[in-house]
Amino acid sequence: MGAGNPVSVNRLVELLGGEVVYVPKRPGEPDCTFADISRVQSELGWQPKVSIEEGVDILLENIDYWREAPVWNPESIADATKNW
Repeated sequence: MGAGNPVSVNRLVELLGGEVVYVPKRPGEPDCTFADISRVQSELGWQPKVSIEEGVDILLENIDYWREAPVWNPESIADATKNW
């Protein structure tokens, strides 16, 4: 979902920690993320309960679980959804 606040890629990298490696920006790459949550707020009354900082902390606390998560690609998605 999102929290409705812009988050720069640099801020996300800062929250994740580790070595920072700068690479040239590719055409069309965003400088920051901004989830427009106005529709879900107005239609469902939804409000974010977790900030980006808290969410990254939770992710990092559970990183071992996520290490084994599959990496999706067009072939694995097609296979996983062939009976849909």
